[in-house]
Amino acid sequence: MRGISFCLNGKMAHFRKYYSNSTALSHIVPPVTTIKGILAGILGYERDEYYEEFANCKCKVALKIKNPLKKVTQTMNLLKVESLNHLNGAGLNRTQNHTEFIIPKDIRTGNICYEVVFYHKDEKIMKALEEKLCQKSNVYLSEMISIALGSAQCLGWISNGKVVELAEKSSEDNIINIYSAVVVDSIEKISLENNDSVNFFKEETVTEFTANRLITEKSRIDILLNLNDKPLALILKENTKYFLMNNEENIMFLE
Repeated sequence: MRGISFCLNGKMAHFRKYYSNSTALSHIVPPVTTIKGILAGILGYERDEYYEEFANCKCKVALKIKNPLKKVTQTMNLLKVESLNHLNGAGLNRTQNHTEFIIPKDIRTGNICYEVVFYHKDEKIMKALEEKLCQKSNVYLSEMISIALGSAQCLGWISNGKVVELAEKSSEDNIINIYSAVVVDSIEKISLENNDSVNFFKEETVTEFTANRLITEKSRIDILLNLNDKPLALILKENTKYFLMNNEENIMFLE
């Protein structure tokens, strides 16, 4: 089984939680639906016209944190814009809003880096993504348009696109090192041996929408991550599927 691996990079990110209202809370990693949207944009799909083509039954996404991350909260002045005259900030209708941003642990020298592993049943889509993401280029890979890591002001870029070989495995009663985010419901036990450098983080992600942009049943799942770019030592529930990538690292698709 062949997949495509690539990295999403940037200095800061904001993946707003769908239930966030007065305070703009952020997922620490891009939701699966966000990754699907980025890939659909690279392929030229129009907004809201790719949900069925990128349904969970047709494609799979795995996600790894490559550099240590942290969250910060920044107070922002938001304008209530009701006409073009309000765009210069001269109006009095300002709102103080606390916004979460994801930044590298050392923002002076580091970058955010998420590694995405993607698989689609449609060979045409895989071939098109391979041509877009795995080429050597000095311009943005998304048709010369930069990638937004959530909010439009959080610009990023794609790097290290490559084709990878994925060998399907089935879990037994033994400890497995998983390098990607893991679905919480698939975990039987977490091993704390040799896990001194692990920074556990649990959050919810959304994996797909319907054609009407509604969250599908069972598409909200809890995932477990390590913010320190180290594998998770886990005992998975019996017969849980995971994949060995290029005979080197174990990953799990989020579905």
